[in-house]
Amino acid sequence: MRLLGVTRFRTPQLEVVLAALRGESLLLVSATGSGKSLCFQVPILLGRGCGFIISPLKALMSQQVADLHSWKIPGTFINGDLGPMEKEIRYALLRDHAIKFLFCTPERFDSAMVRPAEVEEITRARPSYLVVDEAHCIDRWGRDFRPNYGRLRAVRTALGDPPLLAFTATAGVESQKRILQSLGIPTARVVVTGVNRPNIALARLDGVADEKRYSVIISLLGIMPPGRAMLFVPTVKIGEKLQQGLRSLGLDVPFFHSKLGTANDRDMVLGRFTGRLEPAARVVICTNAFGMGLDLPNVRLVVHWQHPASVEDYLQEFGRAGRDGAPSVAVLFTGPKDAGLLTFMADLTVEKSDLDPAGKTVALQAKYDGITQMQAQATAREVCFRAAIVRYFGEEQTQRRQTLAVRIVEWLFSRSNQIARAHGCCDKCDQVRVDSVIGWAARIWGSTGLKVKFVAPAG
Repeated sequence: MRLLGVTRFRTPQLEVVLAALRGESLLLVSATGSGKSLCFQVPILLGRGCGFIISPLKALMSQQVADLHSWKIPGTFINGDLGPMEKEIRYALLRDHAIKFLFCTPERFDSAMVRPAEVEEITRARPSYLVVDEAHCIDRWGRDFRPNYGRLRAVRTALGDPPLLAFTATAGVESQKRILQSLGIPTARVVVTGVNRPNIALARLDGVADEKRYSVIISLLGIMPPGRAMLFVPTVKIGEKLQQGLRSLGLDVPFFHSKLGTANDRDMVLGRFTGRLEPAARVVICTNAFGMGLDLPNVRLVVHWQHPASVEDYLQEFGRAGRDGAPSVAVLFTGPKDAGLLTFMADLTVEKSDLDPAGKTVALQAKYDGITQMQAQATAREVCFRAAIVRYFGEEQTQRRQTLAVRIVEWLFSRSNQIARAHGCCDKCDQVRVDSVIGWAARIWGSTGLKVKFVAPAG
């Protein structure tokens, strides 16, 4: 722990670490920024061999390796961006047992995408642990976008069946079962934490016209305390429409999406929002591709133009708010056409995939199910929105009796996550409507009486 610069475990890191050290496989569902990396770093450091970490994004790999190097811990990554000589050097380090952490994508084990000699080189190793980061990709991407995520069970077998530690920020109860089944560990323990974010107040606003949405967003930004805001849109067309609508009211907001110019253009928006580049951008319009792995402490407001394609997506996106524990607000606009647009987009995505007809049918049904479940959450106004989300992810099912020894170790080496509850819950509990949402948000933020900076024109 000293090596990693940590003095205390956060809940439930110790539980996961102890299970891994016993050689158990498990799935941890916990918010981004909650310290999932420590849960595999400690067991791998204490183990004899190297740990393999499967990650979907090259940028995440290089950052994690850089962090390890800053602690003088030997780790590396192997991906297609490296030249042949550099890859050979890293394979040699693996053969010589000179590294503790090896990061790669699941495609690294696919002989149809990587030279068979390289696949043989990496599978010859016998890692002490196999770690699957962003494990929700197995359930949501594994069928169409990243099929190799659905083949990790065979990868584990080829590596000698090491303990498997899977991590994700978002997976509902049914998704958890599918992930474990796909990985070949159907009875493994599931630990769920951080779904209930008591410092984030949730409001669903139904049937609000576009022009009114612009003024609501402007007013919320006007009373928002210092921090950042993220405005999620489902398509580039809708994002551009929102951008123009806000501009007509005096606010110019950058828009991040996958079709935005060059990689440098996209990095510029990301850099401005994170404060790495000037001029800093306090607010950003974005599609759901923005900021995977992004961990900023002071996002105070998250707005959804419409509900996303699954409850898992919604948790991932509104959960970017309030990671420092301060009061934050998530506003979800809903309308009668939301599900239709998402269904149309799902049809296009699956049709363009390389799946066979049977695979397309399965993938499409999974997407339809996700849309239906999210629509039910977004429109069920007779129940507490927060409680419904917590039930969906099964967080209340993770409470376990602990031995005296574990309780003593927790007392010595752990600390509880104390997050103050916001002065509000959700639109159902607080009776929030579009005409009262501004005052409600002001109470959440403790900013009642602050002057709105951007005022919509009359009418």
